[in-house]
Amino acid sequence: MLTPTKHTNIKYSVIYIAGKVLGFLKKETLIKYEDLKEMLVSEIGVNAKNNIDYSLTFLFSIGKIEYLKNIDAITLINDNNEDL
Repeated sequence: MLTPTKHTNIKYSVIYIAGKVLGFLKKETLIKYEDLKEMLVSEIGVNAKNNIDYSLTFLFSIGKIEYLKNIDAITLINDNNEDL
């Protein structure tokens, strides 16, 4: 469940990290997985590591990103919607 509690630090939540991922992918359309993890940790903090994979799974499940296995990279799916 994605519901926060009074102890939840929003900065490390799945939704916040997913938003950061989308922001990075809007600037660079293709980012290697390890580079993306480093970018997120440097911007948010080490505690973000716990939810990075969950955030990517969330974005994949709603059809916003695609994982390119052959080059180990994440790309933004262009669905021509400006609802991001």
